[in-house]
Amino acid sequence: MKENEAYENKPSKTRSITFRLESSVIEELQFEADYRETSLNVLINQILRRYSNWERYENKIGMIPIPKIILSSVMDQVIRTGSENGIDDISKFKESLVKELSQIAFSFLKDSVLLIKKNYSLFSVLEVLEQYMKVIGINSDHRIEEDGKHVYVIQHKLGEMWSLFIKEFLVLIFENLGKVKVDISSTPNTTVAKVFLNS
Repeated sequence: MKENEAYENKPSKTRSITFRLESSVIEELQFEADYRETSLNVLINQILRRYSNWERYENKIGMIPIPKIILSSVMDQVIRTGSENGIDDISKFKESLVKELSQIAFSFLKDSVLLIKKNYSLFSVLEVLEQYMKVIGINSDHRIEEDGKHVYVIQHKLGEMWSLFIKEFLVLIFENLGKVKVDISSTPNTTVAKVFLNS
């Protein structure tokens, strides 16, 4: 089996197990399941999968929850402060900031992926990023077109600076790990990457 096939098609086996939970916890979970119009079993599976895939690693890799409003405004504030404090070429400053932050994120990524997936490849990185986006509530989609081109859509809703960051970050990932060129377009809230991946 090719590595990218493992990334795309993961069969899942199930088994039954019994837990003893406090009644108040079960009531809260049932209320949430009803609200989401799903079964209690599906909700509990989602919670446990999220813990298994991501949450148990958060402290180990140094992740902290940050509200979207802070993320969406922090880079804009840095740019504004730079402009107010005498930086003449703001576009060059933006470009430099995005490149530096992308490089920091790319360097951080390797240790995180090794801890979570036990291997470091393009496809393990893409899996971890997909899990991360699900956990933090960023909409994403991955499709493979008839010609074999992979299309990744990331709807972050964090503004123009984050689109530039995501674009630079994806270039680092695909060019360094996949050894392929990637075509990326973006709006202030969405980034789209199109790439042919080697099997």
